[in-house]
Amino acid sequence: MYAIYSLADAALKDRSLIEQYSLSSSSLIDSAARGAYSIIKPLLKGRIAVMAGPGNNGSDGLGLALLMSSDGYDVSVILPYENGNEENLERRKRLPQNVQIADSPEGYDTVIDALFGFSYRKGSDEIIKRLDSEISSDAFCIALDVPSGGIIRADLTVAFMVPKLELYLPSQRGIAGRIHLFNPGFPADELTASPTGTYLISDDDSHICRIGISDYKNSRGHIAIIGGSDEYTGAPRLAGRAAFFSGCGLVTVITSSEKIRDDNPSFMIRKPGSDLFRYDALLVGPGWGSGDPSLFDSAIASGKSMVLDADGLKFAPGHDFGHRAVLTPHIGEYRRLMAAIGMDDGLSSALSLASALRNLSRALSAVIVLKSSAVWITSGDDIYIYDGANPSLGVAGSGDVLAGIIASLLAKGEDPMNAALDGVILHQRAGRKAHEDYGFYSADELILSVGRLR
Repeated sequence: MYAIYSLADAALKDRSLIEQYSLSSSSLIDSAARGAYSIIKPLLKGRIAVMAGPGNNGSDGLGLALLMSSDGYDVSVILPYENGNEENLERRKRLPQNVQIADSPEGYDTVIDALFGFSYRKGSDEIIKRLDSEISSDAFCIALDVPSGGIIRADLTVAFMVPKLELYLPSQRGIAGRIHLFNPGFPADELTASPTGTYLISDDDSHICRIGISDYKNSRGHIAIIGGSDEYTGAPRLAGRAAFFSGCGLVTVITSSEKIRDDNPSFMIRKPGSDLFRYDALLVGPGWGSGDPSLFDSAIASGKSMVLDADGLKFAPGHDFGHRAVLTPHIGEYRRLMAAIGMDDGLSSALSLASALRNLSRALSAVIVLKSSAVWITSGDDIYIYDGANPSLGVAGSGDVLAGIIASLLAKGEDPMNAALDGVILHQRAGRKAHEDYGFYSADELILSVGRLR
């Protein structure tokens, strides 16, 4: 788990640690250049252009240009800003003669964006936009620290010191490409607490309990899926199968649709009005269509832990879930939910999104899982982000699979926050495995991968 910093907080931390520990800025720049080089070297191709800005991010790029030229790469440097800080100007003087000075990245095979890191300030947009427009469409673009100004579109970003929150804003995540983290020499124990209360989680942060050797169907949990309709029969089937493949012992589908009865011999099917107290956890919403407000109220009254997904989300406004629920909206559902509650969705910036998600979680007393290429999870305090960046997961039914996984973990006794974290990690791991095994796939193959990992 890594602490995530906003760009502004990273700049403050950078300055304070350099002062506190008497660190050499020049040495940190050299280390950043070496670290970036070790990461990107296998990916370099053809003619290379380094776009170097006027500050320390530009100096990182100049240091990288020196390393690449020493290894025989064909390197040019673009210096769109005449001025620079003292370190930057000195490094420009030290560039060897075999490094050419160019005006444009056009025609280069590899382009390195070292224009601005966290020091970016509004006012340079036009220069950045021009350079971005001149990068060849088939060039491989690498950003140092962050894609400059949120404009340059990178295939890979090497983030220095700490992950930057702005890289994980759903609308901006795609411009960073794959993200690698490198600490050029700041004390690691000074970087464990996030000023923004946001943390980047990984597969190592999963704590799913193993199924015991003596467990059987009744001890492995029984979930009820409230959903399904004549029009949408697939969603509860996918959610239920995902629950089974996650380790759940029993699945009942509560639905008024007769069509679902014939499709799922592994499921028990019951009509609405069934006693909900017998189940260990509920999953409300998959394929529910217009839904049933009275049945939703019965689900709330049962006091059971639940996952609220898809068509069930529209019933959330005005309810207090008593910290027993996990809501799993995608971006569109999240916008509609926030509009219905009368809250700003915060999607315009990373810090405002963090604030909006906390507010929503507190208003509903529920865990929120915002599904996107970077998944944001909160129970109202800290926010945990899993950076999936796996487009193969963007397939019909993927959300139903995630809902089924989380419901199965609730039924096994995990608290809602842990079930959400563990469920997201398992879902993301299964997505990567399915892509490895099948290439692109359907939700059914995704469920098979869940079972293999569980």
